[in-house]
Amino acid sequence: MCGIAGIVRSDGRPVENAVLARMAARLIHRGPDQEGLWLSGEKGTDPISCGLAVRRLAVIDPAGSRQPLSNEGGTARLAYNGEVYNFRDLREGLAARGHTLRSAGDSEVLVHLYEDHGPEMLAHLVGMFAFAVWDAARQRLLLARDRLGQKPLYWSRTQSGLAFASEPAALLECPDVPRQVDRRAIGQFLRFGYVPAPATGFAGIQKLPPAHYLVFDAASGRVEGPTRYWDIPRGPADTGTSAAEWRERLLATLSGAVKSQLVADVPLGVLLSGGLDSSAITALAAESGAGPLRTFTVRFAEAGWDESAYAREVAHRFGARHTEVRIEPRCLEALPELVERHGEPFADSSAIAMYYLAREARRGITVALSGDGGDESFGGYPRHGAMMMSERMGPGLRRLLARIGRRMQPHPGRKSRWNAARRFLAALDLEPLPRYLAWRSLFWPFAPWLEGRAVGSLAHRANATDSGGGLLAPDFAADALADDPLAPWLAAVAGLDSRPWVDRAMAIDLADYLPNDCLAKVDIASMRHSLEVRSPFLDHRVVELARRMPVGLKWRPRVGRPPQGKAILREAMRDILPGSILTRGKMGFGVPVSEWLAGEHAEWMRGILLDPASLGRGLFARQPLEDMIRAHTDRRADHGERLCALVCLELWFRAFNL
Repeated sequence: MCGIAGIVRSDGRPVENAVLARMAARLIHRGPDQEGLWLSGEKGTDPISCGLAVRRLAVIDPAGSRQPLSNEGGTARLAYNGEVYNFRDLREGLAARGHTLRSAGDSEVLVHLYEDHGPEMLAHLVGMFAFAVWDAARQRLLLARDRLGQKPLYWSRTQSGLAFASEPAALLECPDVPRQVDRRAIGQFLRFGYVPAPATGFAGIQKLPPAHYLVFDAASGRVEGPTRYWDIPRGPADTGTSAAEWRERLLATLSGAVKSQLVADVPLGVLLSGGLDSSAITALAAESGAGPLRTFTVRFAEAGWDESAYAREVAHRFGARHTEVRIEPRCLEALPELVERHGEPFADSSAIAMYYLAREARRGITVALSGDGGDESFGGYPRHGAMMMSERMGPGLRRLLARIGRRMQPHPGRKSRWNAARRFLAALDLEPLPRYLAWRSLFWPFAPWLEGRAVGSLAHRANATDSGGGLLAPDFAADALADDPLAPWLAAVAGLDSRPWVDRAMAIDLADYLPNDCLAKVDIASMRHSLEVRSPFLDHRVVELARRMPVGLKWRPRVGRPPQGKAILREAMRDILPGSILTRGKMGFGVPVSEWLAGEHAEWMRGILLDPASLGRGLFARQPLEDMIRAHTDRRADHGERLCALVCLELWFRAFNL
């Protein structure tokens, strides 16, 4: 696992070693073990020059596999971040075709695969990765990112060529990369609490989407792509396979993914929340004969947030050495650092818990397995169940319930059932895609423009708090809300017309929420502490298997209760996991930020949001913002996640001097 960066110039000026070194220094937390810099055209005589930088976290073949590395002839040079789990099989094939392999790790495999296949090499890889290959003979740079988006890669088309890095902060060390705010991306952030790819919050920086590659032809200055190289199975689900066979195939495929991800030359453990997904990974890792496991979980004092008892039970069941990390209100102190490390506006408050969990885990291990990806493939989020229930309602009933929902007044409490019902009901009269957007949106039901209806004035487009005032300043709203929020989702559900909307909602989360929120959170928080996190549920063969299954195997209706998700996963793990894990509902990995911002951190929040410099940015109207803060701190409504997002946005502006 590494941090990578690079620059290609085609203006006759050589890439400067000092610039590369500054970019690498920004990534030292990603790779504390080794630094490697490589420059072409050092004499300054070539019109095209390339520089690559790598900060390495040595996980496989620690003594070898130094980067950037090259093929035998030095015509292809690699900067690589990630793990390729099938590298041993690939090595055997390369050796049989006459390649000379000088190391024992997975890095060298990539550069030789590029020799043989070019960008088509990506179809051969099983793993998580973001990498660059400089092809000196063709004067072309290949950038590629793994299928599900576990490893990040940012790039910028500059006046002199192209630059890239694992994090925006490193990319901004290149003087050719502009530091300019993308106001439309800020609008996307205010919808979701993150910025969907390819936007980042910076007008001059893009993130390469998952399952895509691009090629920069330095001679012509042309960027080819980004080009998609993998997609989920589309079309009708496979209804010809029995439920028993699906269970067998699921257990075999997931077990194989776990076993392949246990390969490491450093200590390894599991991030165990106590939920079904991470418990399944723990069980399968223990059954694979990996030796005594170490497991790590978080613990909260606040009722309704703590799953540590379940994690403790699973750890005891499989003989793991278990560690609990207490998360307290003071943990908000990590937020400024997390915002800076992420490099773009990001407001998933569970990153705070992940930050402290990773810090403690790194004291004992270097690699951790996690349960990320199970919800998106097998149906774990309550909003998936909500979509299933709404599909079973007639339009008249949905209209009636929506009118009731819009009359419901907000209650305090992040996990208030009243607020959950209010959110669910208020969007029921919308079409399925806008309905799901409403449930997913951070400021719903305070954002009329999210309803997908025609809008007349900026005041109507700007979201409103419960007090009725427009929060967004009109000039800012004109830019921030100018895009169509449904356009990316239409691409995500293309070819799924035969599937029920709950299945399409899961496909949306797989394409959008998973890489842009969940995996970004895990990557940033874990790599801050040089901890590599692997996710067996994100083995693309597991994902493909899940996407071929009928949704009825995942979601089961229940009389008088919401439907239960992950039915087939529960059945596959029936003889392995404790009954308490198999029957419990989803709690979710989160932190009680609403309670913290209404309590001892209320003044800290006010000081950030009502600071003259913050208000002077002209994004938000002061009175509606004060009304929102007051309603939350007086515990008349729950705006905790929204206020946390506004705090994170202001901290981002400050971190990057914008």
